[in-house]
Amino acid sequence: MENPIKQQAEELLENGEVEALYELLSPYLEKNDPYAQFLYSSFSLESTGETEEEFEVRSMKLLETASEGGIAEASYRLGVIYLYGDFADNVSKSSSDYFERAITQGHSHSKFTYGFNLYYGFGDVKQDKTRGVMLLEEAAKEGVASAVEELKIIYAK
Repeated sequence: MENPIKQQAEELLENGEVEALYELLSPYLEKNDPYAQFLYSSFSLESTGETEEEFEVRSMKLLETASEGGIAEASYRLGVIYLYGDFADNVSKSSSDYFERAITQGHSHSKFTYGFNLYYGFGDVKQDKTRGVMLLEEAAKEGVASAVEELKIIYAK
């Protein structure tokens, strides 16, 4: 998907104009464009009569496909979903896998979130303070303010 189309799509989503957004995304969805799939994972159309459960199933499938297609934000969202158990079978997949993928795909905030969870050992993330601090430091260097603040707390101990 070309950048001008991405920008237009993001504006439509931000403004809640999901019918127009779906129209814009349709040709890209037919081509299995990962970014279009990522965007479509975040909304439902009233006109389809899709239930909440159907939306959740579709959203997860689209996020997985977008993640596999290189969309770092989709990988990050899946990491968060599996970490906190938001409409997902938390036993079947590991949040760590998705956070690692998002980090590989260049997602700085994943370094903060995953680093934080590694440092403290949260959810399905086994504690690893050394790697946690390393990721927090990387996130701080990349401008993630939350990482800077968390490192201040850690170093003050």
